[in-house]
Amino acid sequence: MTSIQPKTNDYTLPDQSLPKATNQYDKDMFMKLLLAQIANQDPMSPMEDREFIAQMAQFSSLEQMQTISKQLDSVLVDRHMSSISEYSSMIGKTIDFTSETSEETTKGSGRVVSISRNDLTGYMADLEDGTSVSVYDITSIK
Repeated sequence: MTSIQPKTNDYTLPDQSLPKATNQYDKDMFMKLLLAQIANQDPMSPMEDREFIAQMAQFSSLEQMQTISKQLDSVLVDRHMSSISEYSSMIGKTIDFTSETSEETTKGSGRVVSISRNDLTGYMADLEDGTSVSVYDITSIK
């Protein structure tokens, strides 16, 4: 008795995976959805004017929020650069500092060799001896 061998396909199916979902809603997507809704509405019961005006107001609000967000990002970058410039004037100078924790108070001094920024503690003055001191703990600059 002969057995039937299944035929193997020499082709592969196209990728049918969906694009990755993102939570980014932008004005282009909103406008596409609005235009699709208008184009595919039931001609016997079209969208009411109030609905259309409300959706256009939402679109306008979204656009304004995106503009404000971009402007805030720009302000934050400018502020960061301004702070680095302000603190860089301490480089080469000797500072006194008082650092307080819940367990102890540390006083010291040292010569500043660089200024760095840490996301957890903010701007830090790096001293010659390897110590990093928060700029908020500095008590005097000599």
